Amino acid sequence: MLEPRYIPLFLGGLIAWIAVMIAVGYFTSRGKSNGKDFLTGGGNINFFLTFCTLGATMIGAGSSMGAVSNGFNYGWAGAIYGTGNAIGVLILATFASSKNKGFLTMSEEAQYYYGGKKIIRQVMGFMMFIAEIVWLGNSINGGSKYLEFITDLNGNLCKLITVLGFGVYIFLGGYFAVVTTDAVQFVILITGFVFIALRAFPLAGGYHTVAETFAEAGKGGSMEFYGIASYGLMPALALVVSTLCGVVGSPTCRTRIYTAKSEKTARNALLGQSAFVFFWGFITAIIGMCCFTIMVANGDTLESGDFAFAYMATHVLGPAIGLLFMIAGMSATMSSGDSDAIAGITILLTDVYPSITGKKVKEEKYQQYSRIALVVTLSIAFFITLFAKDIITYISTVIGSLLPGMACAMILGKYWKRANWQGGLACIITGTLFGCAVLFIPPFQKVIANTFGGPAIPAFLIALISAVAVSLLTPQDNTSEEERLQQVIVDRQSTTE
Repeated sequence: MLEPRYIPLFLGGLIAWIAVMIAVGYFTSRGKSNGKDFLTGGGNINFFLTFCTLGATMIGAGSSMGAVSNGFNYGWAGAIYGTGNAIGVLILATFASSKNKGFLTMSEEAQYYYGGKKIIRQVMGFMMFIAEIVWLGNSINGGSKYLEFITDLNGNLCKLITVLGFGVYIFLGGYFAVVTTDAVQFVILITGFVFIALRAFPLAGGYHTVAETFAEAGKGGSMEFYGIASYGLMPALALVVSTLCGVVGSPTCRTRIYTAKSEKTARNALLGQSAFVFFWGFITAIIGMCCFTIMVANGDTLESGDFAFAYMATHVLGPAIGLLFMIAGMSATMSSGDSDAIAGITILLTDVYPSITGKKVKEEKYQQYSRIALVVTLSIAFFITLFAKDIITYISTVIGSLLPGMACAMILGKYWKRANWQGGLACIITGTLFGCAVLFIPPFQKVIANTFGGPAIPAFLIALISAVAVSLLTPQDNTSEEERLQQVIVDRQSTTE
């Protein structure tokens, strides 16, 4: 915690920043938030905004806190998270042609890949909503840690403040407000992080001093390739797989494809962002490593590596300047959280709600229902964060448990022509059941962690084997692309208003 006299400076700056985001979101979304446009922003987002909102989503709590924490604890291992993200976004770029299909959600895209079967859309819809809740909880948890570090307020109160922070401008402006505020926050967080990274090595005494400090602490392997000698090969692979599955298997980034101006716009934004987040991973590692070195030199300690960026911003740069850059950290978590929230309510209204009620939301009711869904989604995510602690562990364990089955299903559906809807269901169900077993059976979780470094790799493999086996044992799906797409459209419109 900082000296009490500096706390009002940060809180005042944060409140002012949120007020600016509310104003930007409100004024830029006027005319673009009526009916379904509330959830799509008009479906005509240009390259710059698509690239920025993708970047803002990628650089969330996992990057600004988790990856920096890994750099703090394991040196160059701080870049592993960015590499996993880069691979995931690169894979996602191969799905850019889905822009031309007119999908509103990832569940519809999955339905298209698996013969147009409505059950795939329904099952995937429920799973996608859970996935977005999980990611949203991660962003809330990350933002609250910044507040907790600065103010020493109760952690749960900090989570509530974070939820309200980005919930307000989504409530007012919908998807286009998310996109425009993401663009502003992306520029701010890039500026803040790069400035700190450039200052980090000189303040730490140079790379040689950093390497010596890690060696003296018994962490010499942290300075080797991706810090694997210190972090461990299997945990590193598990983090990469869980991260890329988090990109490929969750709807937030796919929404950028559906709402982009064109297929080319979406693909170029994804390819550019893949390269960006790869190099960004090394910036987060540098900040973490230098924080460890400076902290050791000053004789300080941190309760958790998740506070490494906050320490650098406030103690190394000085309270006045540092608190301003803490806004960049908050921007990282808020810009990811708002994207997950809007994707979650889109799935809730277009997939989950019709599946439960048999009715679709009337066009004139979309804005009203979307706001109700937002409150419900944020409330559930807030509840989940009450059980969350370390950011990277959360990503590796929770995301690595729940998303590999869905990521595998999307990849197989697109690239393996023999895959059918029975195999798709088997893929989703077995991958998810395995993940749940890891989450809720502590002894099993320990075995998986010790053997595979986390659940992502075995969950993906089990889902893959199940999908292939069931697909080969059941009849091949011979429906044409036109028939599948028509079925998606029919199912979207078939429910009564």
